[in-house]
Order: sequence, then C-alpha cells, then structure tokens
Amino acid sequence: MPFKFDLNTFLAHPLLTSLLVADIGIMMFLPLVRPPVMLNVLFLGGLIYLAMYFGAKLVARE
Repeated sequence: MPFKFDLNTFLAHPLLTSLLVADIGIMMFLPLVRPPVMLNVLFLGGLIYLAMYFGAKLVARE
C-alpha cells in the first residue's frame, strides 16, 4: 500500500501544518541550540502528536 500525499489535507489545517513544519525544523537543529530537557520533551511530544494527527487524517481520506 503506497503512501499517497494529499496536499488538501495539509491546506485544510494551516495552523497545524505550520506547527509541524516549524517543529521539524527546530528538532533538526536542536543539537546546535541545546534547550532544556523539558523543552525537548515538549517538542518531541508535539511532533508525535502532529504526526499521528496527520497520519489519521490521511488514512481517513482513502
């Protein structure tokens, strides 16, 4: 079962999409910044939540 990227799902939720893109960008550069551990946990939790949310939305579209 191939993954089908549906742009309309991401365009329907612009705030969550921007949070997902910003969170991925922040997580990529975390080794350079070294924030506190609790902030790392919040970023990782947010990334997991948004990935699960968009995953459920994309599966429901099929």
